[in-house]
Amino acid sequence: MRALRFLPYSAPYRLLSAVARPRTNRALFLSDSRPGFGGNLAYIRDELRRQQPDTEIIGIFKPSLRSRRSFLDALRLPYFMATSAVIVLDDFYPLVYPLRIRRGTRLVQVWHAAGAFKRVGHSRAGLPGGPTPGSRIHRNYTAATVSSPGVRADYAEAYGIPVERVHALGVPRSDVFFDTVRLQRTRTSVRAALDVGPGVKLALFAPTFRGNGQLSAYTDESADWGSVASQLGPGWRVAVKHHPFTSRAASQLPSNVIDATHGTEMNDLLAAADVLITDYSSVIFEFALLERPVVFFVPDLEEYATSRDFYRPFSEYAIGPVVTEPAELARTIAHATVDSAKLTAFLGEFCGALDGHSSERIVRDLLIVDPLRAKPKRIDSAPARLMRRFGLDVVAAHASRMVLTAVSTAMLVLPRRRKITMLSREADKPPIDFVLLRDAVCAADERVHIVISSRTVPGGVLPKLGYALHLLVELYHVATSRVVVLDGYSFVASAARHGRGLTVVQIWHALGAMKKFGISILGRPEGRDPRLAKALRMHDRYDVVLASAERCRPAYAEAFGTDPSKIMIAPLPRVDRLRDPIARQRARARFARLYPDLGNRPIVLYAPTFRTPGSAARKPVDPLELTRALHAAGYTVITKLHPLVAPPEHAEIRTAPGMSTQDVMLVADVFVTDYSSAVFEAAVAEVPSYLLALDLDEYLVSRDFYLNYPDDLGLPFAASIDDLVDSIRRGDADDIQLRRVRENFTQLDAEVDAAPLLASSLLSFMTEPERTR
Repeated sequence: MRALRFLPYSAPYRLLSAVARPRTNRALFLSDSRPGFGGNLAYIRDELRRQQPDTEIIGIFKPSLRSRRSFLDALRLPYFMATSAVIVLDDFYPLVYPLRIRRGTRLVQVWHAAGAFKRVGHSRAGLPGGPTPGSRIHRNYTAATVSSPGVRADYAEAYGIPVERVHALGVPRSDVFFDTVRLQRTRTSVRAALDVGPGVKLALFAPTFRGNGQLSAYTDESADWGSVASQLGPGWRVAVKHHPFTSRAASQLPSNVIDATHGTEMNDLLAAADVLITDYSSVIFEFALLERPVVFFVPDLEEYATSRDFYRPFSEYAIGPVVTEPAELARTIAHATVDSAKLTAFLGEFCGALDGHSSERIVRDLLIVDPLRAKPKRIDSAPARLMRRFGLDVVAAHASRMVLTAVSTAMLVLPRRRKITMLSREADKPPIDFVLLRDAVCAADERVHIVISSRTVPGGVLPKLGYALHLLVELYHVATSRVVVLDGYSFVASAARHGRGLTVVQIWHALGAMKKFGISILGRPEGRDPRLAKALRMHDRYDVVLASAERCRPAYAEAFGTDPSKIMIAPLPRVDRLRDPIARQRARARFARLYPDLGNRPIVLYAPTFRTPGSAARKPVDPLELTRALHAAGYTVITKLHPLVAPPEHAEIRTAPGMSTQDVMLVADVFVTDYSSAVFEAAVAEVPSYLLALDLDEYLVSRDFYLNYPDDLGLPFAASIDDLVDSIRRGDADDIQLRRVRENFTQLDAEVDAAPLLASSLLSFMTEPERTR
């Protein structure tokens, strides 16, 4: 029913997303709980205009969920959602949750409240008014902002998203509390408008609502505010501002009480107030910034805790006196004070990112779009994009798997031989791990037949037809082998049908476990579509998975969706070459022939990881800028980009053509990377290593890590090229750091070579009892 209800929006959105690209300077603001720009949305709009004056700002609003959407808004909403680079929300917005947000668009939730007080969203699962099992609300946010690092996990739970998508960048509307001039001016003007004279104290009652949400909200009216105002006397005024959800249904206030519900922003009222009275409203977090007394009026605390609950025990929020009886209100308000120790702890836990620059950070780090990264993940034809948008790529994957299953079933009649087949899609030539492993197997048992098949997936329709024929050849070799070794995903190994007597071994193509991969990143900007992964049976049917250290076992089990007991701890064969002094001598001689003019200048190898276009890399490192900066410091830079990335062609950038990253690793005096697993190879080769990352926050969102980057690596980290140069000059990298990385992520045995050890295991698999698949 929900799908049918939102079909008039979701269907046009999918169609428009397939044929139109998002505009990098278009920002869309949406709300179903306010009539126009206000609160966080107003602050962000103004900051966007300041930082990026050419931004096209569009707002589509409704004052409440009950309000009917205009016909014009219903027509234009799918178009603007499909063509905006940024969509900003500040509250619950049900229309957007059934949508699969297109690549190139960011859906950012800046929630209207600071801190983490009463439970919201998926945190209310199982409570009255909580989401139903399987609910998709909130789950498609690409980013969310919060007021403190201490509440990131709470909001990740509330939204049902990874904590890495939750950024402690602050709350935009809190910025005003750090502008003392503006704050005093607002206080004076609001008190004058409310007829609060000089020397008179203003007590503001600002409660939250009761009920399950906007449609069922009601207010608690257990206090007689007219009586409270009378008891406080002429030196006080009392104002009441009801929650927006209950403003229409609230009872009329006595004549001696100020009705502040309509016409005045909450922030302005807080600036004017001397004492805040509330119950469970998140307004306490902003008012705490003013360091003024708060009184908690909670006559229904036990009932509310049972039906709604809090993220922390209520006592952790109670930075002021707690009142449960209306008769105690006046006396408590008159004598309320600030507990400095409680307030300091409270601000540290819930308001750590509030410093007057929240709007600036959110706009700069999340909303401004770099045109270079706004391109779709894959630059291809409109028909291909249409296939993805309407799920035809998934249909094609299912059809391909059916064909593969049929062909592999027919090949079950072929006899298995004493053969090991190695399959790779990482390059068009045999990877070094396969070469070393082949030689070790042949040295141990020359009767074993070894087949290495290495070919990348080509672009274009006709080349892919040729690749399909290549898969048939691979399928034959798999059907006639006893062991299959993979260094990445293989359609033939995972999706085909295999008979008895085959062992599938996944050795992956990287040491350690740093950035997430495989099943761990399904649905992320740099990961596969989960539906496509299911159709292709991604990383299915592995009998053994190789990991380079015990610490990597949980990561590899997660990445391949396999039982941890299937993980075999052993380093990749390539570590033999990295530790081989003869290989080092040969690499250096080859490098000297390639660059005879370098003299004695130290060599810096720069080898970053790849980024999927449009998913991360807000500010990637410019290899030319890095080359020039290090050259001025007396270093020669060799840049080796990921094999999936075209090498730079600038005359000043040296790339050591014909030499692999590992070849140059044996030559380098210094290694620099961002998130590449080559950092573990550098540790094995004992090359001092440095980390340089300019887009860490965005990479966390699009890819994420298995470890706490960069702290768990313990290597020098720089967020700018200048900082990196200074760090290298000081020699911040040392042998202790490298030894720690080796011990944690590459379980090496100085007495045993890796390739013969793995070869012995493969030969043992050939004689194990046959497995039934």
